[in-house]
Amino acid sequence: MSEVKNQAKYAPFFHQLSRENQHILLIHGTEMTARAGQTLFYEGEEAKYIYLIQKGIVRLSKMTIENKKFFLHQKQEGDIAGEFSLFNDMSCSMTAEVVSDAVLVKFERKSLEALFSQNGEIATAFIKLFARNTQLTQAKFSDLLLYGKTGALYSILIRFANSYGEERQTGILINWKLTNQDLAHFTGTSRETVNRMLNDLKRSNIISVKKGCILIKDIDFLRKHLHCERCPLERCTIS
Repeated sequence: MSEVKNQAKYAPFFHQLSRENQHILLIHGTEMTARAGQTLFYEGEEAKYIYLIQKGIVRLSKMTIENKKFFLHQKQEGDIAGEFSLFNDMSCSMTAEVVSDAVLVKFERKSLEALFSQNGEIATAFIKLFARNTQLTQAKFSDLLLYGKTGALYSILIRFANSYGEERQTGILINWKLTNQDLAHFTGTSRETVNRMLNDLKRSNIISVKKGCILIKDIDFLRKHLHCERCPLERCTIS
């Protein structure tokens, strides 16, 4: 059985800071709660706030030319949403929607920018965050462009396995319920196309579905298709 590549997991932004700087950052923000389904900001609107996720899940998406939703990132505890608006006056480039009830810390953009000039560690952590998220986005588009819809699906399954995977005797269970429509949004294709590709993987005994969760029985099959040995493991997450 293939093991989950635990080395692909990374320390979320907030956990990279010292306890002192965690405290300094938190006192510059305001804690708030958000219910599942709530939108924090919309693509195209003025960017005013950045959010630190203390609990819950926040999903970032864009709209395609065909007016279809395309999921790009799924942020968890310790992650930041909205950092792309820092140090520029551009509008929001993505929409942020709360997927599960969340506890957040909301920061005014100008307040964070002022903090960076005073605290090098926090500023450096944000710079690393920018660089990592840029690489993640590029890698996802690369999988889609180089390997088509099939490669995009395989890529998303691997990323969810690295982020939410639990080892079982028969494979790696993605401990997050993914609908065919969710996968369609993550791969930029239709639900019908995703359904066909998943059925092909089931017939080949590469995956199975248990109570709404996908069990990957042969993750090496997916990795070989994408030539996963060519990219750094830290880029293979869903965040």
